[in-house]
Amino acid sequence: MTEENLNPKMNIGEKLKSAREKAGLSIDEVQKDTKIQKKYLVAIENDDFEALPGKFYVRAFVKTFANAVGLNGDKFVEDYLPNNNVTGEVKSDAKPVKDQALTVSRVVRPTPTETKAKMDFRKYLPLGVIAVIVVIVLVVVGFAVVKTHNDSSDSAPTNSKVTVSNDDVKKKPAKKKVTKKTTLKKGETKVEPVKDSISDFTVQTGDDTSKLELSATRFTTASVKINGNQVWTGSLTPTVGHSVDIPKDTKEVNISLNNAPISSVKLNNKAVVMSAPAQGQSATQRQMNLKFNN
Repeated sequence: MTEENLNPKMNIGEKLKSAREKAGLSIDEVQKDTKIQKKYLVAIENDDFEALPGKFYVRAFVKTFANAVGLNGDKFVEDYLPNNNVTGEVKSDAKPVKDQALTVSRVVRPTPTETKAKMDFRKYLPLGVIAVIVVIVLVVVGFAVVKTHNDSSDSAPTNSKVTVSNDDVKKKPAKKKVTKKTTLKKGETKVEPVKDSISDFTVQTGDDTSKLELSATRFTTASVKINGNQVWTGSLTPTVGHSVDIPKDTKEVNISLNNAPISSVKLNNKAVVMSAPAQGQSATQRQMNLKFNN
């Protein structure tokens, strides 16, 4: 189905409603497909754009609605909302849209079992401390006894001869400490922040390729570079995120974010958490550097 099949004299809501009915879809089915609440879909069909959470959501919701009923969402928005010329400012009492792809923090309350375990731990903590002190005392006493015995055994008579060979004089070269590299299994990814840095992270993964996922709770912009080459730049919204495939043998990925506090970054479905910026530095404009160590 294309826009040419619709009556050009109809308004935006009528065009979308007509397309939905021709596609044989109900409002509930469109809600299930787009994850946009039914009341907002009805408001769009009635051209009541002030009922949406804010002006920002108009283009995103209309585009998603159009795609769901068989239209070209991008072309529809450009044809009928070229400058987003729709009334409706952000409402101070607007509630966040439910069922969107947002990252939500929740408070995890301890279970009764965990609470009881903590109480038992506190109850037996003094006994544990005493036991540790007793063990330490016994170890110290034992060490002192052994040392005294060894000193007595090593003491030679005054008239005995001591022969020192050249081999004893030679010092053995110190062994170099070898750091063993950890090999991760396929499907495992490890992301760690670099010490004393708020933007650098080291990455180890058991996969040949990786997937970077970007999302935001409000409108923001971002860009991604791989090995110094920019591969993507664009916008993020509560309903439209972006993913970037990281190819094999990648050494470094650079991510630039605006409105960083409302953004979410995941690598292979593992969250990459930004450290708080230093005093005097911007918390909005942030840079993240992922250095692969495979």
